[in-house]
Amino acid sequence: MSEPEDPLRSLFRQAADTGRSRAVTAPPPAITERGRRERRRRVGAVVAVCLAFGGGAATATAFLPGEPVSAGPADGPVPSGPSETGPSPGPSASRSSPAPDGTVPASASASPPPSSTGSPSGSSSSGSTGTPGTGPPDN
Repeated sequence: MSEPEDPLRSLFRQAADTGRSRAVTAPPPAITERGRRERRRRVGAVVAVCLAFGGGAATATAFLPGEPVSAGPADGPVPSGPSETGPSPGPSASRSSPAPDGTVPASASASPPPSSTGSPSGSSSSGSTGTPGTGPPDN
């Protein structure tokens, strides 16, 4: 049994033959450029996803309740209370500006402590070439 000739089938075959005869293969540089564009799009999408994820994670950690856990020094725990040696001088102790009432703080006006060698800080032993108080003893 042969099939009757379908006019629509013959039109599709004619269109396919015309398309094959007019089809031209793209030049290799055009194909390469298309591949590069597609690669840039993919890399851009990956970067955008990474930035969105990183920004979301940073935002989430910023808004989490509680204290952030900080690592102490490697040689021992961080003291939780005031130091036993006394308070450390802050930036205001190193300034010599007067207090609001016009007086100078005691720490800024105090003279330097005396030398532990017993000799005045300005004198030096005869024959000494080093720092004051480190020369040979005077006998």
